[in-house]
Amino acid sequence: MNEKWVVDASSLIILGKLSLLHLLTHLSDELIIPEGVAGEVLIVNE
Repeated sequence: MNEKWVVDASSLIILGKLSLLHLLTHLSDELIIPEGVAGEVLIVNE
């Protein structure tokens, strides 16, 4: 099985709040997070 998933910001935020982000890597073979989505959910420490 070659499962490729593209995730959006809402999915990452909700799974992160529930401490369930690990499910994404367990359920898919390849996880694609577009650059714009990563920019929405990442916190940059300056």
